[in-house]
Amino acid sequence: MISLLLLSCFSVTVGPGWSEPFVVTDSANTTRRIQYLYQDEIGRNHLIWAGFNDESRIAYKMFSTDGGTELYPEIMISRDVSSPYLSPIVRTGDSLYAFWREVNPVYSAARSLSDGSEVLLATHLFTNSTWMPEIRSSPDSLGRMHVLFNGGYEGAEVFYAAWSPSPDSGFTTEYEWLIEGAEEDCVILVDRGRVHAVVKNKLDHHHMYVQYDIEGNIVVPMYDFTLNDYYWCRSPELEIDSEGNLLVIARVDDPGLGYTYVLWKLQGESGELLIDYKTIVVPEPPEMDTGVDFIVSPLPDLNLFYLCWCGYGYSAENRIFYKVFDSDGNTVVGWQIAYDYSDEEPEDIQNISGVVDYEGNQYIVFSQGETQPYLGAYPTFGWFDYSTLGIEDSTSDIPIEVEFTVSQNPVTGSVTVFARSNTPLNLRVIDLAGRQVSSISVSEGVGTWNGTDFSGERLPAGVYSIVGDSGILQRITLLNQ
Repeated sequence: MISLLLLSCFSVTVGPGWSEPFVVTDSANTTRRIQYLYQDEIGRNHLIWAGFNDESRIAYKMFSTDGGTELYPEIMISRDVSSPYLSPIVRTGDSLYAFWREVNPVYSAARSLSDGSEVLLATHLFTNSTWMPEIRSSPDSLGRMHVLFNGGYEGAEVFYAAWSPSPDSGFTTEYEWLIEGAEEDCVILVDRGRVHAVVKNKLDHHHMYVQYDIEGNIVVPMYDFTLNDYYWCRSPELEIDSEGNLLVIARVDDPGLGYTYVLWKLQGESGELLIDYKTIVVPEPPEMDTGVDFIVSPLPDLNLFYLCWCGYGYSAENRIFYKVFDSDGNTVVGWQIAYDYSDEEPEDIQNISGVVDYEGNQYIVFSQGETQPYLGAYPTFGWFDYSTLGIEDSTSDIPIEVEFTVSQNPVTGSVTVFARSNTPLNLRVIDLAGRQVSSISVSEGVGTWNGTDFSGERLPAGVYSIVGDSGILQRITLLNQ
């Protein structure tokens, strides 16, 4: 069956700059077709998906990009019972966490990013009647997870909580609050010491914004930032630009355009609305249309973003599109086709996930379903070479193996990095979520980091990693000044 599916993959029309796609699992995910991708600092891909062994089970696998070499074999991480509702995965520290719902009970499991081994077996978190099955989570610099989930009476309430990973119970709850008047479609993003949350209200089902500090105190009271009455599809994407502003990207049903992608921009500290309802994709049937499955991924300079989505309707169905836009919603590179399966119908392309590496290359995984003959739907992987965009000169130098040490650890002020080579280096500073938050330029064997991010703002106290291109890593604890 796999060989037949691989033949189908290689006959797809591939867009310029994109790799040939390949199937990355032996088992189909025909039940829910949900998969999430994470790439670690040295380029290994970690996949968690719903549908292990063609059943409603949650699975994990680690593989390389160069042809999909298996680095950790696919393995079921849920209990051997129906578990179709997989939530977005989250990384904190050296572990990758998955959440899912078994009808009503919510479970979690974790795998080691270093070797794929089990960190937390399938552990029962709580039993609740949830209106929306997803748990949305985002880690802070202290290694805690900030989560939003539905629960309470008929599962319609939205709770915000901070969890600390615990080897015995899964998590210890640091605090938990009810977000008054909110329901479903909730997303969360922690940036520095700010916790951004977007939820839907019960009164008119508009989406609302509320900001907390990392101790759960309300900083910006909940308010309606949308200012428009329209149909908004579920689960917007949240991203942060280089100035710490929050970008909210969603698929909406625009009365004049139909289904389209729209951006709002909020000032990161005050929550003030800076850009209201900026259309970033206008559907152009029959060549291009917008579907419910889309992702937004930041490029390394933090002011450019990939938007990648599955087409819907007309002849755009079974195509995957992408474009590049800036933090104001302006088009930098217009929409193009990444993968075109429309000449191979019947097909069924959906449920896209993806990541971007420190060079700006984009990696995606999507569900490719073969329907005649019926072969099931499999997670399918591909990547895009950033240098082909032509935005700026980009080179892919061979990583240089250079060891380095630091002057002190923990750090209260600045830290000096000493490299055992005079070769110029550009080291990355990574937070516990795996996001690059700063960089260190090393010249003639010496570099300095003052504990700030790209914008010059002091990062919150916590654990950070200094990483070289070849994957050499030094962990540092940043203390308050």
